[in-house]
Amino acid sequence: MPANFVHALAPLLQPRSIAIIGASERNAYANIAIRNLRAIGYGGTVHMVNPRGGEIFGQTAKESCAAIGELVDAAFICVPITGVVNAIEQAAEAGIYNFVVLSSGFSEVGGEGKEREDALVDLCARKGLQLLGPNCLGFVNKADGVALGSIPVLDGRNDGSLAIVSASGNIAYQLASLAGQNGIACSHLIATGNETNVTTAQCIDYLAAHPAVKSIALLLESVRDPDVFAAAAERALAARKPIVVLKVGAAPITAAVAAAHTGAVVGDDRVFDAICDRLAIVRVTTFEELIATAGAMGSIGPLENDGIAMVSISGGACEVASDLAAHYGASMPAFSDETAAELRSFISDFGQTHNPIDITGAAVPDPTLWHKALRTVSKDSQIGLTICTFELPTESPAPQAAALEQIALGAHEAATPICLMESYAKPITPAGQAWLTESGISCVLPGIGLGIFAATKLAWWSAKLRQRTPWDRRVAPPKGTARPRSEQEALHHLAEHGVPVVPFRLAVNRVQAQSAADELGGPVVLKIASPDIAHKSDIGGVALNVSGREAVGEAYDWIEAAAKAARPDARLDGIVVSPMRAKGVEFFVGIARDPQWGLVMALGLGGLWVELMQDTVLVPLPACEGEIATAIGRLRGAKLFTGYRGTSATDLDRLATVAAAIGRAALALGPDLAAFEVNPLLVRGNDIEALDALAVWAK
Repeated sequence: MPANFVHALAPLLQPRSIAIIGASERNAYANIAIRNLRAIGYGGTVHMVNPRGGEIFGQTAKESCAAIGELVDAAFICVPITGVVNAIEQAAEAGIYNFVVLSSGFSEVGGEGKEREDALVDLCARKGLQLLGPNCLGFVNKADGVALGSIPVLDGRNDGSLAIVSASGNIAYQLASLAGQNGIACSHLIATGNETNVTTAQCIDYLAAHPAVKSIALLLESVRDPDVFAAAAERALAARKPIVVLKVGAAPITAAVAAAHTGAVVGDDRVFDAICDRLAIVRVTTFEELIATAGAMGSIGPLENDGIAMVSISGGACEVASDLAAHYGASMPAFSDETAAELRSFISDFGQTHNPIDITGAAVPDPTLWHKALRTVSKDSQIGLTICTFELPTESPAPQAAALEQIALGAHEAATPICLMESYAKPITPAGQAWLTESGISCVLPGIGLGIFAATKLAWWSAKLRQRTPWDRRVAPPKGTARPRSEQEALHHLAEHGVPVVPFRLAVNRVQAQSAADELGGPVVLKIASPDIAHKSDIGGVALNVSGREAVGEAYDWIEAAAKAARPDARLDGIVVSPMRAKGVEFFVGIARDPQWGLVMALGLGGLWVELMQDTVLVPLPACEGEIATAIGRLRGAKLFTGYRGTSATDLDRLATVAAAIGRAALALGPDLAAFEVNPLLVRGNDIEALDALAVWAK
């Protein structure tokens, strides 16, 4: 392995010696593994292991791993399912600690398969083994010249920088083929299978540290170890290496399909969206988006500015790109006055100087317009990336050699990155690849649709990188905090953590309720207090805007009777009396425990609007005020906090500070908290109060 690269997975993914256990010329998968090692030019030692011995693939086979007589870094297990555990155990006794397991028939089939996988888990833990799989086609590591498994080694460049990690080995191969058509060379293909031991997260951590890797593409079914995944994503971000993920599980039926495939639990898709936003992971929905985006991001690298410019010879292409940029949320800013003036000095009277810019057919007789336009546009202080729409040559010499020469010159003199974008996706020919190598342009976007999508994601990721604040998921253990069991206890807990809460009094009879109303002054709200009744209004357990002693007493009696009639089994602590607040914007802060990621905060308009409008954003906890303020700003209802239609304007930072305090209060309750809800959090300008709170416990 390279002297400057050490990682726990290196002995598995960069082995200096290999054993093929179950090697046989009649074993189709062993045949593929040997062909792969020869095709990639593996320079290490390969040992054949078969209980029958004999000559296999031109060399003498050993009857056992112990008979090899020297240390071996990694082994490929291609024996029948019933012999896998025994084969690994014997190999471990012989000093082999890293394995790729091909066989299927483990947890993905349930029953005995799950028992076999449990035995593998136990064996790895006892012996300190690293195991890729089972139900796994292995890996191809072109960067270090080694392949172990049955993913075919594709011909092509060995200087690739795109790493692909996929639960499915077949899909990893297909993605690499697609990348090759787009002129993108891969450094690694890793199939993770059931992830019994080595997980996708560990692979990300390895690739984030590998010097050959510039971007990482994932086909993901489930995140098995969230803490390791988050830490690995942070490491990739610190190394300025984008992660692009196509995760299955958005549709409910997909969960069942994924479980049948590798036994994965796909988790909640909206929560995963929020995790990706926090970790600056780009999400895509198709194989084409995955490869085009990861390839472009790795080739171009981080942008210094979000603005995207486009130079074209086609007004139609400019219009389509402009529409797509608006659809995806890309910034295509108007050029500065200085840039526009320089463009007018050489653009035809038939052309215009807005972004995207059409340099018109005048560039046919005068190809230097390409050079001038690219150089000029790339200098604009708002522009981070300039896209040149032109078709790569498919033959040599190229019919439009003069234009291509001027484009290459413009790219060479550009102040910011330049990439080429073709009109539609098509395979890059050897002639096209040769021109790219000569021109120094490292990236071709495969069509306007995929190209603008990829450029938008690159700009988003670059902005995240510039604003990076590492996500520390560690949470201090609770300090003996009592469990809030009722609304008033939940409000008291919030107040202890700096959350402004509405004043309240607990009354256990009508006289106490009347005295509480007198003390609070003005109209009041009465609500049933019970740890067993979550939705009070549904059972007639709330009275609003009550004034006068007699009315308060009647409301007390009526609520108590309604609660006893609707829920005779419920424990009744009394009735809470609070001042009736003037109208404001009702906000919702709900916190729930995701089984993978822990507590996640949902923010939206409160009261009935949270269910009616379905306008919420999710923020994984812990979260700081800045992240929460940004999330609130994404709500469609955020206009209500700007003074919209006469409402009092609210400082979003102030609202975010209160929401962050609610988050800290929830985290302080420890791992048994299932959910915590403040609904509503009343917002009247910068006067913010929690009016109601509810804690739900898992145990």
